Amino acid sequence: MLAPFESEIAAIRARAGVPAQHWRSLYQAVFDNYAALVQRLPASESHHHAGVGGLLQHGIEVARHTLDLKQGIILPRGEAPEVQSRVQDLWTYACVTAALLHDLGKPITDQCITLYGDPGGRCTVWSPVHGPMPVGATYGIEFNPKRIYRHHERIPPLLAHHLIPIKGLQWIASDQSALHNWLAAIQGDLPDAGAIGEIVGKADGLSVARNLSGSKNVQLPTAKAKPLVERLLTGLRYLLDNGELPMNRRGAAAYLDGDTLWLVSKTTLDKLRTHLIEEGQPGIPTRNDRLMDELQQHGLLVANDRDRAVWMCQITIGDWQHQLTCLRMDASRIWSDPTRRPDSMDGHVEPIETETDDADSASAATARTVDAETKPQTTAPTEPPAPDSGSETAGFDHNSVDGLPLPFDITAQPTAVDEAATADEPGPADESSAGTATPSPVKKKPNREHHADGQVESMDAESDAGERFVAWLKQSIEDDTVPINTVQARIHILPEGLALVSPRIFRDFDSANWSHAQKRFQKLKLHRKTPKDENIWTCQATGSRKQSLLKVILIPDPVATLGINLPEPNPAITLLDATSTPSARIDSTVRKSCG
Repeated sequence: MLAPFESEIAAIRARAGVPAQHWRSLYQAVFDNYAALVQRLPASESHHHAGVGGLLQHGIEVARHTLDLKQGIILPRGEAPEVQSRVQDLWTYACVTAALLHDLGKPITDQCITLYGDPGGRCTVWSPVHGPMPVGATYGIEFNPKRIYRHHERIPPLLAHHLIPIKGLQWIASDQSALHNWLAAIQGDLPDAGAIGEIVGKADGLSVARNLSGSKNVQLPTAKAKPLVERLLTGLRYLLDNGELPMNRRGAAAYLDGDTLWLVSKTTLDKLRTHLIEEGQPGIPTRNDRLMDELQQHGLLVANDRDRAVWMCQITIGDWQHQLTCLRMDASRIWSDPTRRPDSMDGHVEPIETETDDADSASAATARTVDAETKPQTTAPTEPPAPDSGSETAGFDHNSVDGLPLPFDITAQPTAVDEAATADEPGPADESSAGTATPSPVKKKPNREHHADGQVESMDAESDAGERFVAWLKQSIEDDTVPINTVQARIHILPEGLALVSPRIFRDFDSANWSHAQKRFQKLKLHRKTPKDENIWTCQATGSRKQSLLKVILIPDPVATLGINLPEPNPAITLLDATSTPSARIDSTVRKSCG
């Protein structure tokens, strides 16, 4: 089984740079054990390395990329040179074994493996916890339809002793820093895994991207790339199967109505594009209309009566109704096996037919959706700013004023769509931004656990979304898991109160239902409205030559409202029309430093 990978293993051996005896007893033994455990199992059902032997190929590729990336990085970082020299081989070994272990839990959580060929004609279920399969065993593979997304990441510690010789485990355990990083890396906690997590995470991404783009492995650079439409379909299937595109509930992104799958157009295309780009996929169009064209040209989308991809639909679930622009697909395109298909929605989707005279307006609505998705997002305030309002000018440094770092991200300003969601107009109880929201930018995960997507400790998920947001905000500030008064921060301290960058703070809380959470928060009336009775305030960051605007929601007395201590106000930000605001200053005696 290892014969096709001789060149990769030879490259790994050269990078490891250990004596022959150590290679045989520590490294070669690990690769032999890995092949014996994974046999010809795939790495996934329909995503990367889904073919026969995919898990073996993926593990070896990640190990190879790991050592390629480690070249020039001296570990452990920050230690004295003599310490680094003494333990460099140990850290190299930890990196390689983490690379092989990172997906080894999939045969337990994602697959059901049956052994055949018992002399008595019996079949037995096999799991890697039993150790390697019997030599020459015949086996069948089925995928677990109830598998939990990323649950396999918690399994590798159970299997490490089947993969790594006891001397190897003792070697890793002899260095507490290496052991901590290694354990975090093999369990998928890459932010806590330090350099090992950083290297293995990048190596995993390289292997996934290479496979999904069509290259078979590193020794076949001339392999033809997979067509874009195949990669789009694979990515869409992955997002649906793993719940990253919520289905069949109020405010979801996808609705399965019988044999027809309806996908909220903007949310689906945004998430699909972001997912493929994060995987490192090459050649992904940046325009959503280009993605729609690709899907429609290959017959994956069902066109409406005017031969266009976007349908206007009314979604009904119980007493909830909402009109959304959707893409229509045959469900069999995603789930070719009907037994793998999710249950149909408890409701229905009804296409809304437009009169011939209204076709232009319907087309205009579609065009506006595409434009909002594809054009650069710029500030669009509710009222046009005055000529001297300090809008951005050409050549402006987005991260500084007069050469000094800004304490916030000035590009994080709401679009016209964003501000529309801040109004207090009544809406459905579970209304979502599924038809209009743009994906949040990729953020580095803090060292401490940062609950998001509506998750708050000690709170029922069915409780009011506004109350959950307040609890999440308080918990995040108390646990120091969100930046305050810094570049990219969504929270800033002003003399007038706590400023929440809108709508991004709500997207951080619940990326799928941020609009509903924001509306419910505003119903709590913890914030102060502007003199014009609007929810959104404008802040100005000023310098002697440059200035910029930021849209915020203002909580006037956060110490009393949230019961928390806060740092000093940010002197670089001024609340416009603050003179019209009743004084609600933060008592400096209860502030504390953010450290």
